[in-house]
Parts: sequence; C-alpha cells; structure tokens
Amino acid sequence: MEFITKKNIKKISLGVFIIYLGILIYVTLIHKNDYVYGNAANFDLFSTILLMWNSGSPYLILMNVFGNIALFAPMGFFISILARKLDGFIPMFITGFLASSIIEILQYKVTNRVFDVDDIFLNSVGALMGWMAMRLTRFIFKRILGAKGAGA
Repeated sequence: MEFITKKNIKKISLGVFIIYLGILIYVTLIHKNDYVYGNAANFDLFSTILLMWNSGSPYLILMNVFGNIALFAPMGFFISILARKLDGFIPMFITGFLASSIIEILQYKVTNRVFDVDDIFLNSVGALMGWMAMRLTRFIFKRILGAKGAGA
C-alpha cells in the first residue's frame, strides 16, 4: 500500500496548514514588533515598499518586503491542496487579499499597530507565489510518477 495518496497528502497538508495558521497569527497579531510606531495607517500603495527599498538596509528590505511575501506563500501552497475551488490565479489572489486585509484590520484595531496597504499587496503576491509553487510541484510529481508508471 502506497503512502502517497491524495487522502494522505490532504491530511498531512491540513495538519501543516493548521500549524502555519498558528504561526501566522502569532507573528502578525501577538509577537511584539520593535519597528512599529503606534497606531497608524498607510493607504498609499508602494510607499512603504519604496521607503524600505530606499533605506539601503538589507535587514529592513528582507524583513518587510520579502518577509511579507514569504509569510503568505504557505497559504497559497496549502489552500490549493485543501480547497480545489480556490486553486486558481484569481481565487488565490482574492484569498490572499482577504486574509491579509483581515489581519491588517486586526493589527490596527486590536493590537494598536500599523495598517499598511503595501503589506496587503505583498501578502497577496506571497499567496500567489505559494500557489505557483504548488502548481509546479504538482507538475513535477505528475511527470515523475507518470515516468515511473510508463517504465514499469
């Protein structure tokens, strides 16, 4: 009996996704952020990204720009496995956008932190990148498994 079945992949993915959601909530809503300057809002798209990029600080660029993308990549990866109806470019962008918007609103209203449209944009891009990584993974596995089946 093979371990790699769709049912087992979904079970494992659900477990990892739940752990990821816990980490996401901790990082975005619970963990103290030393670079937050109080309750504020940025509605000017790309202004924070440009500010970080122009700072010349590799740490700020890595943490803010690439960190926001990386933070949501697992969402795109696992949701495409767990919810087939969301396995598409537009549905995944909307999912990343809505999830990130909820987090940004909670950060502003509940944790007295910054609401930033750039974070929503970067998180949405991250969800799309995770979705693309899952699509690539599926393609590679189909090729490998298809090649094994043809050679047997």
